Amino acid sequence: MKPISEKLKKILKIVTINPPKIPVINNVDVKFENTSKNIKKALIRQIYNTVRWKEIIDFIKLKKIFVMLEIGPNKILTNLNKKDKNLISFSTNNLKNFLIAFKKINKGKNEQK
Repeated sequence: MKPISEKLKKILKIVTINPPKIPVINNVDVKFENTSKNIKKALIRQIYNTVRWKEIIDFIKLKKIFVMLEIGPNKILTNLNKKDKNLISFSTNNLKNFLIAFKKINKGKNEQK
């Protein structure tokens, strides 16, 4: 996968990544990234390193984050999280599911006001 990561590195040189407004955890170091440079470095290394899923979930809970959105075509991570009753995961694999997740997340915020 290293040759693929070199291709991605070239592509990322011309891509603009803005600082995230919500926490983004990289799969390689299991930490928040907030700069374009660090996000790009992590994406490149992520291609050829193991995903540290258990450590990521532990990190998320340590940071008191209990709602997750899975962005992508499948529900693999959402299904993995069903075993953990302390996490709420939403698959946003299509517009309908995204809108459902958005409503549920915002419902909690509106009730707090």
